[in-house]
Amino acid sequence: MNSTPIAGREAEVIDAVTDRDLIVFGPRELERFLGVSTRNAYRILSSMASKGLVTRLARGTYVLAETYATHDSYAIAAHLEPASYIGFWSALHFHGLTEQVPRTIFVAVTKQKRPVEIQGQTVRFVRVAPATFFGYDRYGDVVASDPEKTLLDCLRVQDYAGGIELVYEAIPEDLDVDRVIRYAERLDSGAVAARLGYLLERKGLLTEPSRLQALCSTYTPLDQSGPETNPVADWNLYANVTLND
Repeated sequence: MNSTPIAGREAEVIDAVTDRDLIVFGPRELERFLGVSTRNAYRILSSMASKGLVTRLARGTYVLAETYATHDSYAIAAHLEPASYIGFWSALHFHGLTEQVPRTIFVAVTKQKRPVEIQGQTVRFVRVAPATFFGYDRYGDVVASDPEKTLLDCLRVQDYAGGIELVYEAIPEDLDVDRVIRYAERLDSGAVAARLGYLLERKGLLTEPSRLQALCSTYTPLDQSGPETNPVADWNLYANVTLND
């Protein structure tokens, strides 16, 4: 237990943050809660950091020491940026779709943001186009893409997905196929639609391929880093990697 004396303003900060169930906060919140200037807000936070009452995650971004110690790293990472969600490989793991734990926590955002460290893990912010920023939900303290959008994000940007083999293995039998197809139509990406359709068909989950096939125009590789080999005409796809069924 921290035995460092807590000043009155510092106690007010702890109470205000706790009462509002905030995961992360900064000087702007202190300005609103306490009615202090930006300079004084930073002074209070600096004092609290020196006493071990808060942990500084990035410039202007803090978390109560107790929250940092007791909350899951995904819960903290998901609140570092207002418009963000846990995505890609991290979301696959969060939803229990893979037992392989990524060393990096991937967070989807719509603007550039530098990586930060949380509980010994690097949080990497993956910038995505605003039009693709959908399909996420709140799961307790964690904001993450739902399983269907997670699959599409991983097929679209495989560098943050652990590889196409891992993505294929992660596709659950109870996937909401209609939802994932609707998401694919919203993305309007022929490459994503081709990969999705091919993988769902291999899994035996696709009964009506025409909606996805309508989006497939030019040939695309299943594995983005692989060669243009083993063409599959039905999907305008190069099935360039061996998958284990």
